Amino acid sequence: MPEVVGDSIDRLCAIEIRYAPAEHAVPRGVTTPIFEAARAAAGQPMSYLAASRLLERVHAGDRVLVVCGSGSPPFLPYGETDGPLGGAAIARALEYGVGAKPVLVSEANMMPANLAAVGAAGLAVHDEAIFGVRPHSALAVAFPCGMDTRPEVEALFEAQRPAAVVFVERTGPNAAGVYHSIRGTAKRPDEIMAGHLFAEVARERGVLTVGIGDGGNEIGFGNVVEVIRAVQPAGRSCLCPCGQGVATIVGTDVLVAAAVSNWGAYGVVAMLAYLLEQPDLLQDDDMEYRMLQAAVAVGASDGVYAAPIMAVDGTSWRVQRALVTMLREIVVNGLTPLGRGF
Repeated sequence: MPEVVGDSIDRLCAIEIRYAPAEHAVPRGVTTPIFEAARAAAGQPMSYLAASRLLERVHAGDRVLVVCGSGSPPFLPYGETDGPLGGAAIARALEYGVGAKPVLVSEANMMPANLAAVGAAGLAVHDEAIFGVRPHSALAVAFPCGMDTRPEVEALFEAQRPAAVVFVERTGPNAAGVYHSIRGTAKRPDEIMAGHLFAEVARERGVLTVGIGDGGNEIGFGNVVEVIRAVQPAGRSCLCPCGQGVATIVGTDVLVAAAVSNWGAYGVVAMLAYLLEQPDLLQDDDMEYRMLQAAVAVGASDGVYAAPIMAVDGTSWRVQRALVTMLREIVVNGLTPLGRGF
């Protein structure tokens, strides 16, 4: 039964709702082939694999790095609405569900959206002294930008000793070491943090990694890099001099592919809720609205419109509420024995 529930969750979170083709548009028609490749690589429902692996490795008191957020100046100076909400949902579920201690990691300019979303999700952010002992809390680490930060990454791992690292909508580099938007424009290395180093250090230390994304330029999609190169319009050839395309080479232990990265994270949370028999680990539609509203209020922007509006990747707040409502129904019905009676 968990696999049946997981399959329904995966497919719901992979419904593409993109705009008609236009100049400079976000690519359309790529979600399904990417989803199918990632699902085949996993060998089972991705949400189920991610949730079960997290429950195997993460226990009460364990710290989990939640590395999320995407965007950079000038168009997304405070990050996207896609990422912080998914990270907040993961942090909340692991804290409320198993008593883990979530540590939010992002650039300083994107941290306000992460803090706002996690606060609306029911976790208070405290300093190390209070975080270590107070339930329903999170720690925030504003990490420096630049690609030469391996000593800082190692120091963070040494200080936190995480049991897992979860990446949500976190861009990874291509074969040339360049980070790109999904359309193929290069990101300045001095404006973003080196997320690939977190995956690298985690792998060396045997720490579980989960990558959640929606396009193929996010950490985790190195698991299916050749498919991304073939499917994404800028997969093999980008708009910058590196000429290596947007496909990241950075893989993770588990990859979750969805139509929107937040939705992939919600799918993992829904599966955690099912496995732990606690449906309320997944936020309801009212909490989802508050999380989005809080992130937008501090500057997070929709990644398609590049504006601080109540939308995620070009889908309205109504869609976000509807999605979590349907996910909760899948979980609740999956846990409720009911005979037809005739």
